[in-house]
Amino acid sequence: MMKNNSIKFFDFSLALVFITLPAPKYSLNSLAIILLVISWLFVGSFSQKIEAFKEQKNSILIFSLIIITLLLGLLYTENFNEGLSQIKDKAPLILLPVVLLTTNSIKRGQEYYYFKLFAISTIVWGVFAIVKALILSYMGMGNYFVYSEFAILLNKHTTYYSLFCVISVNYLIYDLLYIKKTSRIAIFFSILFLLLVIYMLSSRMAILCLLLIAIFYIKQYFTKSNQQIFLVTLVLSATLATLFFSSNYVRRFESIYSKNNKITEVNTRLIHWTSAFETLDNKSIILGKGTGDGKNNLFKQYKLNKFEAGFKNKYNAHNQYIEFTLSNGLLGLVSYMAFLFLPLIYAIRMNDFFGILCILILALCSITESILERQSGILITSLIVSFVYSHNKNKLSENLSLKRE
Repeated sequence: MMKNNSIKFFDFSLALVFITLPAPKYSLNSLAIILLVISWLFVGSFSQKIEAFKEQKNSILIFSLIIITLLLGLLYTENFNEGLSQIKDKAPLILLPVVLLTTNSIKRGQEYYYFKLFAISTIVWGVFAIVKALILSYMGMGNYFVYSEFAILLNKHTTYYSLFCVISVNYLIYDLLYIKKTSRIAIFFSILFLLLVIYMLSSRMAILCLLLIAIFYIKQYFTKSNQQIFLVTLVLSATLATLFFSSNYVRRFESIYSKNNKITEVNTRLIHWTSAFETLDNKSIILGKGTGDGKNNLFKQYKLNKFEAGFKNKYNAHNQYIEFTLSNGLLGLVSYMAFLFLPLIYAIRMNDFFGILCILILALCSITESILERQSGILITSLIVSFVYSHNKNKLSENLSLKRE
């Protein structure tokens, strides 16, 4: 009885982590994570956890590389307090994998249930935000249906909520094609609503991720008719392209950069990236400038390059691969790539289409955004990586055991 209750408590806590992640208040998600860790302590005995840790030691070591690299960077950083803050913020990158890899209470196939809860939560908070926007518009208090104004109502950065929506769309399509436990009508309207939210958030990277999802599933589902694949892809691509260049998207970027007509989103990203690489030299390319010094050096370079907006607003590198290279050099870059591609390899081996797309989405978003610079990005990344890896490794182990028998 005690064992069953502890497992139920763990499942409940893990569900809360997924449900509260899209919520406007970060404190709710933080409390859910604390509850998850407490519940983990009661699942199984201490000796069982030690045994599970030994079995998963190689995997845990790979997932620990980012934190190990950040700790190493403290040895030569000039800003020790900032370095400690970076490590504290990124602790979930190792905490959540350890919790999930050393817990055997998650049943095979049950992981999709958590992503279903996540998708429902993302939709619910999106509905609340739209209702708020309608009320504010009705009261004549302004237009909150576009970009940063809508993000204020969600209390999330546009990048992260768009990422939540994309992951939710990925789950819903996977449910429609493979799990088949949710009404098709419910899935259809849910996807339409999430596309509406993405449109209002005006995230172009989200559109590229949606296109990746669409092409991937179309290829998998219509393998016998190349003409059908081509036609469906063409129509979908045209629809997404129309959204990509719609007035809502165009107004966003015009409003941001209208003070200097020569500046566009593309060359602004190039300014970020060029400035970042200019801070590195032959000595720092391997180990970086130090865990706490990467951003400060970048801000100084913004000023030298006369990128006033970047200097005043303390913009990050807008690329997670570059972000790690800045502070921890190629060692940090390799650590992050290993963190992403280990679960991707297992997902490919087990034909886990949902997992493959989730990891590819994270890898793609990391090109234009420093997604691990905010709690939302850190948590969604660590949750996806942990689930995709543990789920597929367990499936592989089961398959190998059956073959031996």
